[in-house]
Amino acid sequence: MQPADKQTGKIISSIILVQGAILLYWFFTSDNFFDSMGFGALSSIGLLSWGLAALLVVGYVWGAAGISNVREHMFKLDPLKCLALFGALVSGFFEEILFRKILMDYLHELGAGTFTQIVVSGVAFGVAHLVWGGKAVSAAVNATFYTFFLGCGLAVIYIVSGRNLAICIIAHTLVTGLIEPGLIKSAVLNKLGYLKERTEPDDRVI
Repeated sequence: MQPADKQTGKIISSIILVQGAILLYWFFTSDNFFDSMGFGALSSIGLLSWGLAALLVVGYVWGAAGISNVREHMFKLDPLKCLALFGALVSGFFEEILFRKILMDYLHELGAGTFTQIVVSGVAFGVAHLVWGGKAVSAAVNATFYTFFLGCGLAVIYIVSGRNLAICIIAHTLVTGLIEPGLIKSAVLNKLGYLKERTEPDDRVI
């Protein structure tokens, strides 16, 4: 395994450990965890919500496929990809519970309008991905910019679906499962420029 793959695996493992631990706590302290996420009501979700979710997944993955490492690993089934798929499932649950259900429902209870809920959820989701800037400011800008729009899109789906979180979890997991581990590997190799891939990446892994 190449050094970049090893570091990518370590990063994904760290995300799984941190998010997974919190997710397990939520699971064991919640009554009817999956039902509260809306999985029992998926059959009642309208075609508009499913259509928006499909468009979001296809559009975001298509955009991310402009990065060479994402294309390389998108359908490459190896141990790193298997780890990334598990990480995608963990992140899909954890981040949707945090940024959609907890945050948006809290804003709703405070009387915030739909537009405010969507934008705040998107901003919070984008800011949380500033951690991608560990090697370069450009990577932080890239991640924050694109995840803001992903977060807003997922927030719209949450609203349109009648606040069914399950469809957001499914869409989020599909997006992450397809673009990882390639996107993290690109950050490790410092290939993420300002809103595009660097033409002359720094291949040194620190």
